[in-house]
Amino acid sequence: LYTSSISLDLNIAILKDAFSTITCILESLSLTIDLSKSDLIHFSWRRKEAHPHIELMYRSSPHRIDHSDTVKWLGVWFDSKLSFRKHVQTVTTKAHHIATGIRMLANTVCSLHQSHLRLIYNACIRTVMTYASPVWWCRQKLLANKLSVVQNK
Repeated sequence: LYTSSISLDLNIAILKDAFSTITCILESLSLTIDLSKSDLIHFSWRRKEAHPHIELMYRSSPHRIDHSDTVKWLGVWFDSKLSFRKHVQTVTTKAHHIATGIRMLANTVCSLHQSHLRLIYNACIRTVMTYASPVWWCRQKLLANKLSVVQNK
C-alpha cells in the first residue's frame, strides 16, 4: 500500500483504513495476507521526525509493523531520505566480488582474451551496477565515485 498526505499520523490512519478494506476483499476471495512480509517506511526530508509504527487488526488480533530505515523492493534498497546509499553500497559489494572472480580467471596461465573479459564484464558487472538505475541514479557525485572505484578495478 502507498499513501501520501501532509502528516505521518494521517498516513497511518489512511493505511489502516485501506488495509481493512483490502482485508475484507481478500477474505471474500478466500485469500490471506502474510504480515511477516510487510514493511513500513516513511519518506520524509525532515531530519528529526519521529517515524511512527502501525497497529493493524487482522483476524481479530493486533499486528504491529515497525518503521524500517531501509526496505528492499524489486531488488532496489529504498531509505527514508531516498538517498539510495544502502543500494549503491550493496551493488558495489556485489560487483566487487564478481570483479574478484573475473580477475582470478584473467590471471591463470591460459588467461582469457581481452575481448572475452570485456564480454564477461558487460554481462556480469555492468548489469549488476546498472540494475534499475533510472530509479536510483540522480547524478550524485558520491554514488558515482563508489561505482567508479569498482568499475576501474
